[in-house]
Amino acid sequence: MPASLIDGNALSLSFRDRIKARAASLIARGVPVRLDAVLVESGDTAARVYAENQARTCAALGIEYKLHRIVPPAGHAATYDDIAGRVLLLSADDTVSALMLHLPLPDGVDPYRVQRLIAPEKDVEGVNPANIGNIVYGRSSLAPCTALAVVKMIEHVVAPQADGQAAGVGSGLLRGKVAVCVGAGDVVGKPIAVLLMRHEATVISCNKFTPNLAVLAKSADVLVAAAGVPALIKAEMVKPGAIVIDVGVNRVKTPEGKTRTVGDVDFEGVRQVAGHLSPVPGGVGPMTVAMLLNNVVEAAEHRLAPGL
Repeated sequence: MPASLIDGNALSLSFRDRIKARAASLIARGVPVRLDAVLVESGDTAARVYAENQARTCAALGIEYKLHRIVPPAGHAATYDDIAGRVLLLSADDTVSALMLHLPLPDGVDPYRVQRLIAPEKDVEGVNPANIGNIVYGRSSLAPCTALAVVKMIEHVVAPQADGQAAGVGSGLLRGKVAVCVGAGDVVGKPIAVLLMRHEATVISCNKFTPNLAVLAKSADVLVAAAGVPALIKAEMVKPGAIVIDVGVNRVKTPEGKTRTVGDVDFEGVRQVAGHLSPVPGGVGPMTVAMLLNNVVEAAEHRLAPGL
């Protein structure tokens, strides 16, 4: 029997309903729920469109959205000092509880250097290195959005009745299960591994160069593909009945010369073996957007009750 598909679109809508209710509850108690975002105007249409879509999504959920545009003089690009200065001001602003930085930045400006300036408690994308450390020690729930999306999708399969609830450290949700993460990037693979450890899974972190990758992958009860290699995970690498989450987003050419988006999993082949499989597109992507908004509400809730 083909794998059951994990519909990220449908799941994200269910999370959005809960996020909307939580935001309304906070606002009723006098706690503002707002996302402040910094956008460097550089002629990148995609970034501007994403910001506009984000504003509409926030409005639909009752979340205020405030976009801070950095517009350099004609013929010039914004500098590190321009961008870092704005981020530092917003991080220090008591009226700001949730802050993110739109990418890309101008050539020569390292996003990492700027993102690390975002106050950890306001870092709703989970990109400040301090937040990764906080995740390891269970002191923060503002995890990187894609990593959080992956774990929420796994939780949905393993314990659907607990959807939307924080599993927390020592939940035991994956106790006795082997989880293999193929890909160890700083904002996806590594945080996923840590979050799965918090569910008491036995986690194996590897990458596309790992010897015996196929053997390791086939040992997984939960297999996460986040290596950025199209169709890296084949059917023969998957344990029958496994949960397979495809994080890959790759643009490839079709025989007709067109381009399409595919994941790191050979979808048609793996679908015949896995128990549950997330598609690309329509899987992790929409859930990542939902988790950003979840983090915005989370940050506001922590402001109301700092001890949470």
